Amino acid sequence: MYWLKIALFSIIDREKEDSNNYIIARYILENYNRLSGVSLTDIAQQCNLSKAAVSRFCKELGLLDYVDLQMLIRTSGKYEEKAKSNYTVEQQKEEFINQTSLTFNNFKSALDDPNIEQLLKDIKKYDSIYTFGHLQASHVAYILSNNLAISNKFCFCTQSWLDQKEKLEKASSKDLFIIFSSSGDYFKRMDVNMSFLDKENRPKIYMISSDRNDKQNDKITTINLGSYINNLQSNIAMDMFVNYIDYRYRNL
Repeated sequence: MYWLKIALFSIIDREKEDSNNYIIARYILENYNRLSGVSLTDIAQQCNLSKAAVSRFCKELGLLDYVDLQMLIRTSGKYEEKAKSNYTVEQQKEEFINQTSLTFNNFKSALDDPNIEQLLKDIKKYDSIYTFGHLQASHVAYILSNNLAISNKFCFCTQSWLDQKEKLEKASSKDLFIIFSSSGDYFKRMDVNMSFLDKENRPKIYMISSDRNDKQNDKITTINLGSYINNLQSNIAMDMFVNYIDYRYRNL
């Protein structure tokens, strides 16, 4: 769950050192490998903050509650231990190359989707662009935002699910949203009031997904990158997509 550490570093980058979120994020990063099973009360005490402050922090990360955070920390620890103990360096190299090769073959056919060409035209057309992702997909949204900024196309990107929800629900036809969600269940997780799509001046929304069974609202344009058997393949496909969009945009 590397995305969690990325989210925590992002909080440290943008928050003031005396803010509650900065204090909690720093404490978690500095004690990450020792936090499995640690109670909400213990973390609150170590940070000299209230339990409510820690709970709010979890919700701002896009999690349901502190239990959700604990599950991620435990899963992360088990995954990292398994990866370290089961593979030699040479096996890791071979596995990564094999997974990348499989992903590339699948991804190549996904580029024939005509919606990708329309997305590129819309990126050029719109002045108000948002790149969003929930939890682990948020880092991909940041990469696209940063890449496009180099080409003088500026996008608003945030990891705060509250900010994302507010921007979506207040959006108009002047706004373009590019949303990354491997599972395609972004709107279910974010608990967004979907009535904003019923407005006449509704925004244009693209959902970038890697779930072929994903069924979105017909007012959302889905770009499916193919079906992948694990997180590594899905992450590689998402990274390839944002780099492809950046490459194509610079050559429009």
